[in-house]
Amino acid sequence: LHHEVYTLQPQTFLHEGFREIVETLKAKGSPAVRIMELKSKGLLRELRPGLWNFPVLSENFCGLLEAELANFRASGLPFTAPNSMNRHGIILSELGFYEGLLDPLIYDYVDVIAGRLLSAFTDGLDSYRGFTVLYDAVADGDRDLALHYDNAEVTLNINIGGEWEGGQVAFYG
Repeated sequence: LHHEVYTLQPQTFLHEGFREIVETLKAKGSPAVRIMELKSKGLLRELRPGLWNFPVLSENFCGLLEAELANFRASGLPFTAPNSMNRHGIILSELGFYEGLLDPLIYDYVDVIAGRLLSAFTDGLDSYRGFTVLYDAVADGDRDLALHYDNAEVTLNINIGGEWEGGQVAFYG
């Protein structure tokens, strides 16, 4: 449907604020000063130590990606659930999103942010697991996610679409 979503196009796929965050954090100088600069611009919000909020994907790209995923789900092709808690999610490597889209997103952009904001937890991302979850309280969809532990040094949650009430994510630890 939307073949362009399989290859990262930073200027159109990534939110301009996200691109600014990465460029600012790559710049020489004190990471603490750079972080304060980004916080003062409203691009970074530290919700609590080690938990950050910032834009990642453009609205246009989210729409294209959401349509591509819906098209795949409608095809009836088999897929593996990402875990035992999400029956309707999709492992993005199964659709071919890793090499052209997620590899550059993770290693050229997210790694920069993780290295500066979460340096106590990682000195470089060496692997990742990208997948979607789909919640649907009306149909036979997943309705919630039980309290669980993720074995990850860094977790990045991105809402690619949908409107709902509630759905808060709680982080413990």
